[in-house]
Amino acid sequence: MKRIVSFFAALLVVAGCCSQKVEDVKNVIYLIGDGMGIGSVTTLLTLTDSCGFEMECPAIGLSETYSVDNYATDSAASGTALATGTKTNNGSMGMGPDGENLESILDVAEKLGKKTGIVVNLGVVEATPGAFYAYVKSRNEKYTIAEQMTGCGVDVVIGGGINFFNERPDSTDLIAKMKDDGYDIYTDWAEIATTESAKFIGLLPNEVIHRRNTTGAQASGDERGAACEAALMAADDGLVDLKDATIRPEEYLEKAVSKALGTLSRTSDNGYFLMIESGIIDGYNHNNDQEGLKAEMLEFNATLTMLVKYVSSHPNTLLVVTADHDTGGVGITYGDRAKEEMSLVYTGHGHTGNMVPIFAWGAGKENFRGIMKNSDIAIKIKALLNEQI
Repeated sequence: MKRIVSFFAALLVVAGCCSQKVEDVKNVIYLIGDGMGIGSVTTLLTLTDSCGFEMECPAIGLSETYSVDNYATDSAASGTALATGTKTNNGSMGMGPDGENLESILDVAEKLGKKTGIVVNLGVVEATPGAFYAYVKSRNEKYTIAEQMTGCGVDVVIGGGINFFNERPDSTDLIAKMKDDGYDIYTDWAEIATTESAKFIGLLPNEVIHRRNTTGAQASGDERGAACEAALMAADDGLVDLKDATIRPEEYLEKAVSKALGTLSRTSDNGYFLMIESGIIDGYNHNNDQEGLKAEMLEFNATLTMLVKYVSSHPNTLLVVTADHDTGGVGITYGDRAKEEMSLVYTGHGHTGNMVPIFAWGAGKENFRGIMKNSDIAIKIKALLNEQI
């Protein structure tokens, strides 16, 4: 068995070995597809001949995603591993298995004087983005996570979840606090798109950051119980039609990422770190909604393709793309290629312990070839950033 694994690892090392001048890493873009296992990536590759995963010769690897206490990780534990370089127990966020606070890549970037940003198409207090700035024993402590975000020092934030900031049980108005701390606060896309602010937070309604569901699929819980936020959003067909909207939900992630990149690169001479989560891939896989997944992966591809092109023209920039875990065990089954009838099959509604892919482009990409633990990714990114000292 060890020989087979070693042979597989050797193949991955060879994959993507195009020659490239080694560059120092000044900027890091970290794109996480929540629930985006190999089956989801294969679905995208099958859907389109113009796929970002195939552009500009990426380095390719695989990541083991298990948590300290479970073969199948949740998003809090996996987000913590991807953010900090330390595996932890399911449910914990930004904290190690013994309850200790952990240092994230975002923390390291700020200590190095870099600008930092977070862009998500879910709430900004959800498990994956929260793992980069918060320290809680349970991912369900969303009011605490929101409070911790206000003091984390991140420069640009775009996503949802405004109610955790201004509709709180403790009656604290965190929006007012953030304004006092020097942030410009926006709740409308047009304001975000046109701002020249170097330090802002955009908190948008769900109908702006995600399209309504048209497949009729219902939100599904995993084997442990209730449906997560991503599954609820992926099944939401009651989103309001914004007749005067300045952005289509299908375009949101790509445009929000582009705005954040523009702001961070314009306002920092010392580089930046940008964390991005495409979070609703997970929801469609939880719901076993194959048509929803196909559409979501095509939206993901628009953002990915833009980022690969960006990195190719911005030296000293590293782009790492991976998933926090696989959801649903999705795969492609028999279908008529001539008629373009592609059907997907699922093994369940929950997370799996399957390995997930890693793709890397640009400066330092050679460090991400092979088979590694999910915690190794953050360790490698921290090391590359610290090499500038």
